[in-house]
Amino acid sequence: MGWFWGKETANDGSNDAYSKLDPALRDFLDKESPLKYSDTDPRAQRPQPAPQKPYRAQIGLDVPGLDQENQTTAPRERPEVPAESLFQDGRYAHLWKGYRPQAEMEAAGRSDQDRLAEVIEAYNDRKAAIGRAAIENCVMEQMAEKDCFTNGSWSKRMTMCREENRAFNRCYIMQQRFLKALGYLSTVQTPQDEEKIQMHADKLYHEMLDREAKIAEAKEAGTEAPNFQPLIQADATTKALGTESAWARARERAAQTQPPGASANLLSAFTPERQAEIKEKIKDMPQAEREVELQLIAAESRAQMEYADRIKEKLDEERAHRAERRERGKESVGDSIKRLWGWDK
Repeated sequence: MGWFWGKETANDGSNDAYSKLDPALRDFLDKESPLKYSDTDPRAQRPQPAPQKPYRAQIGLDVPGLDQENQTTAPRERPEVPAESLFQDGRYAHLWKGYRPQAEMEAAGRSDQDRLAEVIEAYNDRKAAIGRAAIENCVMEQMAEKDCFTNGSWSKRMTMCREENRAFNRCYIMQQRFLKALGYLSTVQTPQDEEKIQMHADKLYHEMLDREAKIAEAKEAGTEAPNFQPLIQADATTKALGTESAWARARERAAQTQPPGASANLLSAFTPERQAEIKEKIKDMPQAEREVELQLIAAESRAQMEYADRIKEKLDEERAHRAERRERGKESVGDSIKRLWGWDK
């Protein structure tokens, strides 16, 4: 519903009280009032409400830092916080200044004997893991042995399932040796690497069985036994396990430490006493089994070099700590006994 006199006369300023004031009073109001009043459109000069800040900005969390000094628009470098902190933007960094990880705290409280025992414990754990992996690879032979004891004939059970038991025991022993030779003892590997080693060990074992079967068939037929390539080939094994595998690292380490020409003869890397023991062990084996045995012995020795290096490193650290305590005049009775026995040389 419009006014009788129309829209134009309603906002033309003729009925505005401000325009009817005395000029002197109007000047006084303009000077004293914080808001400038316009006689043309008073609604246009109404103050606009300030935009509402978010809650994080109201409590000072819109920029990194907690103090007022850091509440600036200029970008500042975020303080470092450890990975355990839930606020990686730098908040509460002052609370993390003296933080030390649990592993570091435990390492600081361990003695030299504890550090050496850790290496031996890790070796024992890996040996137990090898046993579990070998059982998994020999599950078919184990099931055959169990089925023989449960559903086997009377004659088989009277002989304690000798054939099945022998097959399972050989599978278990050889699978362990293949796993150890391929570097399953190493602690620096991922579960994917362990799976690759386990699968390749099972492949090598069944390939060995196939070769033995072919040799037995040739012997029964009176023909010459086939000539096979070495069972553990360096290039094929490295391709299957990867260039960064424990197998590849062990071969590289052995190549750096062995004398020239050692790679051509698998026994040349051992001491004369050890060579005599190995020759005595393999002298009654067939030629094929003898080659496999030599390859396994060489690969097992390379795989154990990692633990030998770690034990040597721990012994060197212990020797350095004993020398440091002696220089500070805090040599213990055990340190004196070890020095008299020549352990510091």
